[in-house]
Amino acid sequence: MAREDRSGEFTGVLGFFICICTLLVLLRCYCKLVIVKNFAADDYFSVLTLVSFLVFCTSALLGIQNGTGKRRYLIPDEKYPVGMKWWWTCEPTYVVTNFFLKCSIGIFLLRIAVDRTHRIILWTALIAIQLYSVYFFFIFTFQCWPVSFFWEQFRGGKGQCIPSKVVVNSFYGYSALSCATDWTFSIVPIFIVHKLQMNKKKKMTVAVVLAFCAIGSTATVVRIPFINGLNDIPDFLYSTIDVAIWSTCETGIGLATSAAATLRPLLRQVFGDMSTHDSTSRKHSRMWNSGHPSRSGYREHASRHTETDIQLSSHDSKHHTVHVVGGDGSSPSGSTIELNKEWEQDKDSGSADGGAAGHKGIMRTVKITQM
Repeated sequence: MAREDRSGEFTGVLGFFICICTLLVLLRCYCKLVIVKNFAADDYFSVLTLVSFLVFCTSALLGIQNGTGKRRYLIPDEKYPVGMKWWWTCEPTYVVTNFFLKCSIGIFLLRIAVDRTHRIILWTALIAIQLYSVYFFFIFTFQCWPVSFFWEQFRGGKGQCIPSKVVVNSFYGYSALSCATDWTFSIVPIFIVHKLQMNKKKKMTVAVVLAFCAIGSTATVVRIPFINGLNDIPDFLYSTIDVAIWSTCETGIGLATSAAATLRPLLRQVFGDMSTHDSTSRKHSRMWNSGHPSRSGYREHASRHTETDIQLSSHDSKHHTVHVVGGDGSSPSGSTIELNKEWEQDKDSGSADGGAAGHKGIMRTVKITQM
């Protein structure tokens, strides 16, 4: 049996997405302003999306205080028109929020898309959904005339509204086009990343992050069966609660994932890039070895009481041995350790020594004082 009051569910969803979206967008701003130092158009649209989304959530919370999610008989007569007013406020705000969101995601993808075909596909999807959004905005805003008749009809006000079926069918069309756009914005990046010059692991990571936009379309699909609740005018605030919940999820997921997709520089700064770190360490090691041959291959042995031989490989010689000798069997702080470095070289057939047989032996002693 369905619960008569579902306002608590809606409140929880709103609270969750207010927190997570605000946090991720603020992190995006920090990442772009402080780390990358490049606050682009898609970032401005992301901030506009957050502001509009917070207005939507605030209106929804005020609607909950006045009956949203409750059966008609549970709502005092004086509160019902107020609840309808806040529900009407959420409708155009929802469209504007998603308008900004689609702009943010579309511009972000267009910035990294180089292939002409990819850009045409992205532009087509973006323009199509935005043109429909303008139409949808006016349908939602002016479905009743005067506009206030949407809620004043429950106080005996005078006016007229277009058939609710027109709004419902328009909502179906918007949902279908929104899904198509989200999936386009999720699939095209996979082909974009495929052509980037980076290793396979990074390609997979970037592609998966960008493809998260498709998760928002899941909420859009789930919402479709509930859109017909907009026809139930007598019990409107209860019959449309699923539409309200899944519309919030759709926008919240889209905003959160689009912001998360830009946080790679911040994550790299906080957690580091292991592959980059290892590569840098090896590079520094090679640079040190080439400039400091006396320390090549040196490592401290677990026991300092014995002589330690460390075999090295060298491109310049066949044998390359370092003898680490502890002077008196112990190496206290301040003592001196002798490193006798011996190597044998093949006889240079073109040398000026007349082709003497055998190898040339070279002994070099380096003293290192431990501090």
